[in-house]
This record gives sequence, structure tokens and C-alpha cells, in this order.
Amino acid sequence: MNYSKMRNAVWITWEVQIRNRSMAKALDIPLFEILSNKSRALKYPELIYKTLKVIRSEKIKILFVQNPSIVLSFLAIILKSIFKLTIVVDAHNSGIYPLEGRNRFLNFIAKFISKNADYVIVSNTYLADVVRAWKGEPIVIPDPIPKLHLISTDKMKPQKPYIFFVCTWADDEPFEAVIEAAKTIDIDIYFTGNYKKIFKDAIPDVPTNVKLLGFVSEESYIEYFYHSIVAMDLTTRENCLVCGAYEAIALKKPMVLSDSLVNRELFSQGFVYTKNTAEAIGKSIMLAVDEHTELENKISELKEIYEAHHNSIITRLKEKLFN
Repeated sequence: MNYSKMRNAVWITWEVQIRNRSMAKALDIPLFEILSNKSRALKYPELIYKTLKVIRSEKIKILFVQNPSIVLSFLAIILKSIFKLTIVVDAHNSGIYPLEGRNRFLNFIAKFISKNADYVIVSNTYLADVVRAWKGEPIVIPDPIPKLHLISTDKMKPQKPYIFFVCTWADDEPFEAVIEAAKTIDIDIYFTGNYKKIFKDAIPDVPTNVKLLGFVSEESYIEYFYHSIVAMDLTTRENCLVCGAYEAIALKKPMVLSDSLVNRELFSQGFVYTKNTAEAIGKSIMLAVDEHTELENKISELKEIYEAHHNSIITRLKEKLFN
């Protein structure tokens, strides 16, 4: 049944991200990726104008938005009464804790959004407790397993095994510890992401087995991921479920994750967990490499279990919102 056409629901985001596409597809909701290349002073008026245009033209009743953007989510709350909308905010960790919780004003806005949205989608029960404490109405939905399409499986086939480190060079990623860990192991580590935003003046003196890929296309990203022997995605955030873990399940690729309760609860097999120190990361990488065949079998099993569970959650959400 096409719930979105019956109830005029849309999903709006101001960035391109796999979770938005996967969630919108799972809910059978049209996705509008509204983007701007203008400077900050000019882009927000453009984004707001285009968002209002979608809302008016689609004559929607239920609006899903992603937080971040905190500006988009705040706008949705303002428009809630004007257009008589049901607002569903898909809140990532940085939507609950903007700038890692360091800015009091943004913290206030984040609480305001959670309290005034009709529903706040979060990825785990720990974030749900935060939203509930703010008098919001949380719905726990981990990411869907994304559909990743390999264009050419031989294009980047390696001559020797390597680790694929999903890195955006963000504050919560222990990339310096990974560089140090590389000095202790005899296997290449491919770093994704624009490292130049951290190392602006000169490329750092890194070990020879550290390969800085820089920004790569989506096609190349999936190729590098697929051909790695083990992948890795790390964060210092306690309640953060990283996108790379879902992608690892999609590609049935063993992965090293930061050791946290949320990771152990959701990603229960096929993964190796590590403390975010150089010594621990190095040991965890080699453990995953040594056991990669067994881990591949376990993560394949997890994919089937996860998808069945997620489908049941999505079905219940559709019934809740559209019936």
C-alpha cells in the first residue's frame, strides 16, 4: 500500500546522505534533497525558499526532516502550526548534541526542536532517553541497510590486502590514533575523506602503509570498501551508530568499531570492538584480519536478522503515522 500518496508525506533534507535515501525509500516517501552551493549568508534564504516551495506544491500533511540541519528542523517546527503539519524529525547524534554539546544556544534549540516535534526518530534507546527527558516523543529506528551498487568489481581490486578506514576527519574520530596504530602493523590502511581540512599547510609525515585517499566518488568509495579485507569506522561518541557499520553489513564486510554499548547491542556479530587508543586499534585490526573469514560468515547472518527486524519496525511506524 502506498501510504505516502494517501497521506501526502515527504522527506526533506539539505544534504546528500545514504540514511535519508534509505529511510525515505523504506517508508515509501518522496525524498527532496535541497542543496545550495552559495555562501552561508546566501544559501539559507535559498534553502528556505525551496523548502517552502516543496511544502506548498506537494500539499503535504506529514513532513520528515533531518537534524542536522538544525536550521531545517527549526524551520519545520515554525511551519508546523502555519501549515497544520505533523513533523517527524530524524535526529542524528549531532542533532541531539550540536557541536558536541559545547554551544548553549544550539543546545537550547536542539531541545526546543525535540520537545515541539510530533515525533523524533533516533537510532538507539540511549538517545531516546534524552529526547524523552526533554518532553519529546522518540521513536527508535536504526538505519536501514543501504543498497550499495558496485559498478565494476575489478576496477580497484588490490594487489595486497588493506584496511579501509571510513574517516571524515571530524572531531569525534580518533584518526591520529589510527595513524599511530599503523606504525605497529604490517598492512596498508586506506583513509577516506578530505584530510586537507586538518592538514592545511602540508601533508603530515605518515607511515608508508597509510594511504590518504582524499575525497572519492561514491562509486570509488564502495569499490574501496568492497575490496578491503577489513573495514573500520571509529568514534569517541558513546551513543553514536556510525554509517560505516551499516555499509559493512550491506557489503558483508568485517569491521572494527569503537567499543560502546550501542555498538555491541546493535552490531552483535561480525564486528571487532576496540578502545580508541593506538595500541588497542592495532591489535583489533590484526585480530579482525586473522579472523576475517569467520567474521564474514557472522556478518552475513546478521544482515538477514537485521533486515527482518528493521522491516517490522518500519511497518509499525507506517501504521502509527498513516492509519
